[in-house]
Amino acid sequence: MEIILLKIIICSGVLLGLYHLFLAKERTFTFNRFYLIFALLFSLCIPFATIETKQVHEEIPSAIFVEETVQPITAASTAAQQESFDYLKVLLIINFIVTGILLLKIGYSILKIKRLKGRKIDYQSRKIVLLEKDLAPFSFWDTIYLSENYFHDSKIDDTIFLHEAIHIKQKHSADILFVEIVKALFWFNPFIYFYKKAMVSNHEFIADESVLVQSNNVKNYQELILQEILKQQNLSLIHQFNFNNTKKRFIMMTSKNSKFAKAKKFLAIPAFAALAIVFAEKTYAKDNIENFDTKKSNPLSQAFLNSPYEEVQKILSKYNDLLKNRKYAEFDRTISQEDRKTLMEFYPQLSEQEKDELPFIFTKTKKAERNAVSENDLKEFSNAAKYGVWIDENKIGNATLKNYKASDFSHKSISKRYKNAISKKNPQPFQVNLMTNAYYDKYSKEEPRTLMSFKVRAFVKGKDTIPVKRNTEAKSQQDVAFGKEADLKPAEFPGGANKLRNFVSANFDGSIMKGDEGTIKTVIYFNVDEAGKVSNINATGENAKFNNEAMRVIKLANQDVTWKPAEKDGQPVKYRYQIPLVMNFETYKKTQ
Repeated sequence: MEIILLKIIICSGVLLGLYHLFLAKERTFTFNRFYLIFALLFSLCIPFATIETKQVHEEIPSAIFVEETVQPITAASTAAQQESFDYLKVLLIINFIVTGILLLKIGYSILKIKRLKGRKIDYQSRKIVLLEKDLAPFSFWDTIYLSENYFHDSKIDDTIFLHEAIHIKQKHSADILFVEIVKALFWFNPFIYFYKKAMVSNHEFIADESVLVQSNNVKNYQELILQEILKQQNLSLIHQFNFNNTKKRFIMMTSKNSKFAKAKKFLAIPAFAALAIVFAEKTYAKDNIENFDTKKSNPLSQAFLNSPYEEVQKILSKYNDLLKNRKYAEFDRTISQEDRKTLMEFYPQLSEQEKDELPFIFTKTKKAERNAVSENDLKEFSNAAKYGVWIDENKIGNATLKNYKASDFSHKSISKRYKNAISKKNPQPFQVNLMTNAYYDKYSKEEPRTLMSFKVRAFVKGKDTIPVKRNTEAKSQQDVAFGKEADLKPAEFPGGANKLRNFVSANFDGSIMKGDEGTIKTVIYFNVDEAGKVSNINATGENAKFNNEAMRVIKLANQDVTWKPAEKDGQPVKYRYQIPLVMNFETYKKTQ
């Protein structure tokens, strides 16, 4: 979206610059009017247009790595995303607020004009409002507004009347309303404000020309304008008098067209054509997802693809010393949040055998249900040789239980502690976790968490893989493996994930890059909804061109394509899909 908005701003600026360079000083007023309107519409629409071109073949000794990862849109993943501040959402809110204010301002300006007090009459088939206030003449939509002073002996000065009648006849108010609405929607585009000034000036030139064709008395007409210049209407949707605009009008009244005035009009055609090529979205004639050949000579089809397991091993290699010595507690404290999140995203894609080889599992907490505590329970838990006791996740001495009543607690859970979890400090074979009433009420309102648990015998196939519960996890006796939650089946691209990966690598247009960028990375995100449709495609890499091309290929791959939606408990659910993309440019030689 950012690229589209940038294209709109640049395109509108270029077309406005061409107008002031070639047309603004020519007396081609009618052409100029429609040029400005079309230029504004063109700049708003062309970034959404698509042009089909032939693929340029290139030789790029480079490597591209494409891996697919799937992540269900669950409470755990949503909570993780909310940890970082969402600047885009704030900017969207600000945009809606500013747009709303500007649209209300347009409505208020129209209402302000309609509420002007005065006598309504019909004059030469035109609606006239004779105002009580002494304002300079103006028109809006189909009505002319002027002071009672201008109406003598049932007549209005022909020059004044003709000038305003031209504004009405040619519907100049519609142009102003159009540009005001565009300004409200795209208020951040600085060129919109200059478009309005150019349009208003051109409207005045058109009306002035019509008046002078009939009267042919430039001096008298200019004196009449000067008499009104100090009367400020203070209305935003009308053609107002001001010194700068009046000076331009006086110059234009006596100017003549240049020798190339007609030729300049025809220059608009190649200008619009060139900008269409530059700013339109480009697709390639060979890009057809139904029949593309994965054995094309495009070097990107030679990509080797890292599996999720390889990506996991790449991360774990950073902490090899800790894992080799089974220092899992230290590993849990040392691993970065980014690496932990990446492991959690790749974990569901691993096979059961690959998961077996890892020293950890991911478990998603479930809400602990109320579990009444009896007085007999408190007596039993007081046995310090048998039970280690935690209240509200804090270790206590067993003797402290005598300060509590059974009614003080809402939940209890008991878990057996395995040998590698028993120490001199905590020698008890069983662990008891109690929740007080206040703590349970607070806990029950929290979102479920996804936690990392470590196995008893890591890296030993066919052996015991019972997860060891840490103190912070002991309350979650109903934990389930993240990758097995409720028989969750991932969304599936038609033809399989390999077909999607091959299509991305085969159709990625590397010629957009200079070739000396080195290694470029991005991650493409999109959602697959319950109907199998893809939406919300975006990329997070630092190189804008690379991001844009990556999103283009993904959009192309998903044109008229319906995925097999993800299923949870047999029901289709929305999935978040992501594709990491890495490209290494070593040398670059472009051939036609």
